[in-house]
Amino acid sequence: RARIPPSKEMVNTLLMLRLRKKRLEDSNDTSSEHYHTICYFLKEAEEQVGADWDGVTVLEEENDKPPMPDYIRRAIKKGDIGSVLRWIN
Repeated sequence: RARIPPSKEMVNTLLMLRLRKKRLEDSNDTSSEHYHTICYFLKEAEEQVGADWDGVTVLEEENDKPPMPDYIRRAIKKGDIGSVLRWIN
């Protein structure tokens, strides 16, 4: 069974941590506590994303849901469960 790809947020975190680690290495700041903290969180992020991640595929956010109609909002406020259930089906 294939792994679920990482979310955009997970990928952004991973890339940000890699960048911060590289900047610290470029400035020869590899013995500081900050560097070791970044390395720890980078390791955690890489474990969450997975070693077999292709570097491209990410979960898309589902923003394509249709908006709830006004009459359903009113039915919810009134407690008209029948209208809500008919709309769901």
